[in-house]
Amino acid sequence: MARPTEQEIAAMTPMLRQFYDLKNKAEDAILFFRMGDFYEIFGDDAEEVAPKLDIIITSRERGDKQKILFCGVPHHSAQGYWLKLLSLGYKIAIADQVEDPSTAKGLVARDIVRVLTPGCIDELEGLSSDSQNYIFALWQDPKQKEWTMAVADVSTSELRLGSTSSLEDVLKEIPLFRPREILARGFQIPKLKEMLSASHSDQKIVFSPLPEAALRDEGEQNVTISKLFGDKNLKSQPCGEVPGGKALLSALFVYLKSLKAPVDQFLTVRPLKEKDSMALSDIAVRDLEIFETARRRQSEGSLFRTVNATLTPMGGRLLRWSFSHPFSNEKSIQARHDAIDILLKEGETKLLVLRGHLKMTADLSRIATRIQSRRASPIELGKVRSTLSGLLAVEKTIPRSSPIFNGISEAILKTRPTFETLFSFLKDEPGLMGQGSDVFKSGFDGLLDEKVMLARGGEGAILAYEEKLKLETGITSLKIKSHQSFGLLIEVTKSHLSKVPSHFIRRQTMVNCERFLTMELKELDETLASARDQAILREAVLFENVMTELTAFLPEIYALGDAVGELDLIQSFAWHALKHDFVRPTLNPKTGLLLTGSRHPVVEHFLGRSKYVPNHIELTPDKKLLLITGPNMAGKSTVMRQVAVSAILCQIGAFVPAVKAHLPVFDQIFTRVGASDDLASGQSTFMVEMNEASLILRQATEKSLVILDEVGRGTSTQDGLAIASAILEDIAKRLQSWCLFATHYHELVPVAGQLSGVSLVKTEVEQTNSGIHFTHRLIPGASESSFGIEVAKLAGMPEHVLNSAKLFLETSSQSESKSESKTASQFPLMETPVRASEPIEKSLNPAPSASLDKNEPQGFAAPEGDLEDSMSELISKLESLNLNRMTPLQALNQLAELKEMLRPQNHAKPRGLFDLPAH
Repeated sequence: MARPTEQEIAAMTPMLRQFYDLKNKAEDAILFFRMGDFYEIFGDDAEEVAPKLDIIITSRERGDKQKILFCGVPHHSAQGYWLKLLSLGYKIAIADQVEDPSTAKGLVARDIVRVLTPGCIDELEGLSSDSQNYIFALWQDPKQKEWTMAVADVSTSELRLGSTSSLEDVLKEIPLFRPREILARGFQIPKLKEMLSASHSDQKIVFSPLPEAALRDEGEQNVTISKLFGDKNLKSQPCGEVPGGKALLSALFVYLKSLKAPVDQFLTVRPLKEKDSMALSDIAVRDLEIFETARRRQSEGSLFRTVNATLTPMGGRLLRWSFSHPFSNEKSIQARHDAIDILLKEGETKLLVLRGHLKMTADLSRIATRIQSRRASPIELGKVRSTLSGLLAVEKTIPRSSPIFNGISEAILKTRPTFETLFSFLKDEPGLMGQGSDVFKSGFDGLLDEKVMLARGGEGAILAYEEKLKLETGITSLKIKSHQSFGLLIEVTKSHLSKVPSHFIRRQTMVNCERFLTMELKELDETLASARDQAILREAVLFENVMTELTAFLPEIYALGDAVGELDLIQSFAWHALKHDFVRPTLNPKTGLLLTGSRHPVVEHFLGRSKYVPNHIELTPDKKLLLITGPNMAGKSTVMRQVAVSAILCQIGAFVPAVKAHLPVFDQIFTRVGASDDLASGQSTFMVEMNEASLILRQATEKSLVILDEVGRGTSTQDGLAIASAILEDIAKRLQSWCLFATHYHELVPVAGQLSGVSLVKTEVEQTNSGIHFTHRLIPGASESSFGIEVAKLAGMPEHVLNSAKLFLETSSQSESKSESKTASQFPLMETPVRASEPIEKSLNPAPSASLDKNEPQGFAAPEGDLEDSMSELISKLESLNLNRMTPLQALNQLAELKEMLRPQNHAKPRGLFDLPAH
């Protein structure tokens, strides 16, 4: 539907002209236009959102003989519709009446009273309790050429600031925070959308332009920053001075204010990167399935969901932040480990009591923000009071033998004045505003009590007057009822109309009755209505005053929210350690990495403790690299992941799933696991693999943990082997990182033998007459085979395909053996040549074998007379294949077709592997 022209709008009704005037202000936001008891949505907006909100769309006259589409939602339930649209990535503008309809002359004045965006909401119903809701702002200072980044959570008061020298680094930071909204200069937004859609297509991100004037007006920047933080240069803030930071924060605040969003809750500006923590890369988060599974993108099955035993919103969010930013400082790690030990020594009974109190804790951080913006409800204040009451009881039981617990205890005690204030005025079970009697205790305000008593006494007064009229008139069925349009009226049935006194004033004639009014009833009605209205008005004034009084306590409430989050996180770690036999790790790089009885918590959760096979993993300062060989499905990837997971758990201050654990403190954790392409950016599986591997080789240090799984498998065997060999050597000799390196390339075993810092281990495979069995145990040594055909059999591969594969493997081995003496070593570290795969055209044309019948259909030998032509055709076919773009089924069919090309009886018509033979 095309937007109306200015001439068309001018011909519309005054109400629609008002709508389009506000729609111009709302720009790309969906405009909800208040009309009586409904919010109406018109034109393009209605056509866009009606199907998504599952509401009926219709049309109405617009004043120029044409119609306009519209839909609507009741005002009392509009918030649910707003939150649904926000979750889908829409912006919403709310246009409400800004004057009293009863006193308005002509059209009631309306204006946009609030704009909601996905990154700027504080309604608890629209937020995930255990996730931050970030807005991310960025710009490049034209003078200093630095990229400045700000991250804010309007709902919790978290604000961070930092800078970097390249846009590439900015794009790496964005996935760490997973923002709902990004602010940038208008001309940069299209390019940013393009760059982020290629790498983060799964995220629903709204883009909005930064206010340009705020980026340039240095005087206004000084005023804004000084007002909020008392230092126009941010020197006193934890972030320190950041190039371009003052301008970016000012622009961010101007933007938030334009949405009518609060900004006074931002009390401090923290650095984007904490100095005592590492930022876990989005690659590691993905490979280790920290927050969601790699394949299904579900939280169920993630590490976060599996180990999360937090009970408060603040604890859940702190756990999420901790997983993204593990400590790199031993002192911080040990402090949490010490606190866990203390709780465990207190015993399970006391831990259960603590958990019981925490379970009833409200979201203090987010409710504090709603107090700041004057949008907190009495019910939310009641939750804060109950929380403070419970925490004051908890404070008496908190151990005093840890700096962490001492800080938590102090934060709780500082909120006692807040509790006393709330206790002094708030009802035990406060209700909603607008009733006049459901929020404040009796005795808090004399005037309110007077109006409430008068309003409450109205029902008795009405009944008394009704009885009086019955006696005076003799009409025993007379009733006094309240009607929306006329107020209180006297209802008399038709059979008693002859008894109606002359001073009754007729107001309505109905089918079975008539309704009357008396001057006495009118005065009573006005008195009672006035009392209710005055009680509601007084209640609103008192509540506003109380909210203003409570803002003085907000720093203490925010600090308590942080303290409760820390307490909840520690008890969560202690509870999980108690229930799942996690052990405290010893931090000592001199003893190396030792995990005895190591387990992967997620795999164990789904398998069950009795079925999980724990492993022993050991690296020493002299042997920091573990080369792991073994077939697929035997457990290589799980073993490597559980080492990385244990390291992360350790460095967020938790215990680890093992019988015994010694771990260094790593400065970074790098992973290269799994095979995937990036179609959006045009990168093949191999290119993605090489990008991630090269990042590791550029950034890893001797204090880093590196996890590498099957490097080089995305290209040809010889190229992949060469690359894997070179990477293995570079890590062992130059980087000297702590590393687990899993591979199918058995040719790497002799390479590893020449590197002093490498140990060899393999996943155990038991061979029986019926096949192979995986024990999932890691044992010393190197695997003799990848057991690929056996694994394919376990996966249900058809028997005829397995037979063809065995024959291919046999003939390839024979050809390779004959040519091995002519093959020069490609790996300079080896004293003897490494047995590498021959070019595929040689392996497909093995030397004649006495054991093979030339006429056997499953053979690979081409007829002698046509050998040269067949091989030429075969090579041409191979060169035309794009292996990185094939599915496994396509690859198998191509392999079958190549085999058919070498059969003497079937040169003319190759057959696909899964084409059924004619019978």
